[in-house]
Amino acid sequence: MKKENFDKSEASFIANLILQRLDIVPKNIDNLEIPKQYLKVISEIEKIEKTWSLSLSNQKHSFGRKEKNERIGLWSVPKMSAMILAELVCLTNSKQILEIGTSAGYSTLFLSAGAISIKGKISTIELLKEKIDLAKKNFKEAHSENIELIEEEASKVLSNWKDKKIDFVFLDADKENYAIYLDLLLPIMNIGGIIVADNINDYGHMMEDYLQKVTGTHLPKSRCDKRVISTYLAQLDNGLIITKKISD
Repeated sequence: MKKENFDKSEASFIANLILQRLDIVPKNIDNLEIPKQYLKVISEIEKIEKTWSLSLSNQKHSFGRKEKNERIGLWSVPKMSAMILAELVCLTNSKQILEIGTSAGYSTLFLSAGAISIKGKISTIELLKEKIDLAKKNFKEAHSENIELIEEEASKVLSNWKDKKIDFVFLDADKENYAIYLDLLLPIMNIGGIIVADNINDYGHMMEDYLQKVTGTHLPKSRCDKRVISTYLAQLDNGLIITKKISD
């Protein structure tokens, strides 16, 4: 079996396992195909991932940094995690998809690939101009047709959301604000909608409020939001936590 076929099979298996844990019946057969022009751009992003960096004097926003004086990288999600995102979008028939944290557009292209066969739409939010310019270039080179890039601070976008209710969210931005985003997201999501958050292994300490809300840890004084249930994959890449909205 070719490596790409093996990777796809593994991603499909893990995606189906996630859905089973969240009591979600797949709505589609696994017909994911990543367009060749996407694969070319994805490969180009992987090549510059380790060398691209930026230093900013702006102290008003962390831009996903651990510390406000740390250099900014692209910090794309690992490939297997990205493939699982695409599989989840496809299998759940998620037509209205939101990504918070575009970066160079790596995960966006996988989300887009997952949505092509179901005629889904991706809205992706990025605040940093240098990453916005890079993502625009990559989306143009990939000839993507279902991606909308929103150039704004995420909480402002969510507070003023006027589009259709959201089916699927990928959170990969400023970890310290995940809990704020959750509170803004849930009212504009469909019941049964999914939120996937990255980095519970390496940046879980910055997401503690979010993890409390979606898992209810540190019993008996739990702060779990009763509108959601969650499962997690701590052994995969940077660690994913997957949350399902179960009620309004």
